Amino acid sequence: MGYAIAMSPPSPPEPPSPLDLDEWIAILVTLTTIGGIFYWAMGKEQKQQILQDLGFSPPSPQPDSTPESPESTKPTPTTPELSESEIASRREAEVQGSRGAGKQERMQADPALPTPEKAPPSTVSPTPTTPTPSVEFSDVPDDFWAHVAIATLAKRNIVVGFPQGEFKPQRFATRGELAAMLQQVFEPKPKQRAIAFKDLPPNYWGAQAIKAVAKAGIIIGYPDHKFRPNQPITRAEALVVLAKALNLKPPSEPSKTLQQYTDSNKIPDYAIANVAAAVQAGLVAGYPQGDLLNPNKPATRAELAAMLHQASVVSRNRASQQ
Repeated sequence: MGYAIAMSPPSPPEPPSPLDLDEWIAILVTLTTIGGIFYWAMGKEQKQQILQDLGFSPPSPQPDSTPESPESTKPTPTTPELSESEIASRREAEVQGSRGAGKQERMQADPALPTPEKAPPSTVSPTPTTPTPSVEFSDVPDDFWAHVAIATLAKRNIVVGFPQGEFKPQRFATRGELAAMLQQVFEPKPKQRAIAFKDLPPNYWGAQAIKAVAKAGIIIGYPDHKFRPNQPITRAEALVVLAKALNLKPPSEPSKTLQQYTDSNKIPDYAIANVAAAVQAGLVAGYPQGDLLNPNKPATRAELAAMLHQASVVSRNRASQQ
């Protein structure tokens, strides 16, 4: 006998309960996180693309796209790999094709090439910057009438010029200058006591020469015991001094010796005999105005040099005959 089983119909599904506030907050946080990750990923890709478009390399390591030059990896041949002839050939070519410091370096490194230290010394003498006795003076040209006399005395250090290289031949000669020249030419020996000149300070440049010629009796001072070293000396006075220095004997008739000069009547009486002796010895040779003696005119440095040169010639000739 069968039993009937009564089955109840299935209950309908219960409707979902509405989400509470916490669940909504969790969903919102989850979506926000996912969106942030997606935005960060997209932003990074866009930034990388922008950097590439601008030409910047990405910060991540990239393989070097430029191949290494084969010369940097190839070993440089050293000098021992070449023969001596090849080394000499190469260095000769380098020396011919280069100048300056590189050339000097190669010359010093190569023993086959001359080094600057072994170069022969120069034979060119430097030009003196200051005038010396053996140098011509700038204001005494070769065609100057007293050039030979001035040049000869300058080489013997009897006359000297000025710091600018000039001789100043037209400048009046002084008594002090004549004394200095006389000492150089004659080296006078003392014959009398020294004279204490009142106007000769101890530091005067020609003090020793003046004292020497005064003790030799060649030049004496004035009655007031003054020498007047800076006073110009006349041509007659210079000839008298030179005649005394050479111990020249006056001619028997001085007037006849002096008659060749049209102004011989202007010679002071005290100087006639010695001037005639100087003229007879040839001390006035070379003067441009041959018929004029100009005895009372101050002697220029050129005129005094000419007279002194002739006096030195007479002195040497006399010494050679003894």
